[in-house]
Amino acid sequence: MDFFFEFIGDMIGELLLMGGEHAIRSSKTPKPIRIILAVFALLFFTAIIGLIIWAGIAAIMNGSVAGGIAILALAILFTVLVVRKLYRRRLKDQS
Repeated sequence: MDFFFEFIGDMIGELLLMGGEHAIRSSKTPKPIRIILAVFALLFFTAIIGLIIWAGIAAIMNGSVAGGIAILALAILFTVLVVRKLYRRRLKDQS
C-alpha cells in the first residue's frame, strides 16, 4: 500500500514540475502566472540546494569530514549544473 501512495505522489510531483516548467516557457500562459511559477520553482530548487549544504555541514560537524566535503561538493556541482542549464536555455531562447 505504501508503494501505491509513493507512486501516486511521484506522479503528481513530476506532473507539477514538468507542467510548471512548460507553463513558464509558454507564451500562452499569462505573465503573472509565469512569474509566480518561476518564483516557486526557484524557491524549490534553492531549498533543495540549501538542504544538501546543511547535510554537508552537519556531517562535518559530526566528525565525518570526508563525507561532509563530498556532500558539499555535490551541492556545488548541482548548483553549477543548474546555472549552466539556465544559461544555455537563455542563449537558445535569444537565438
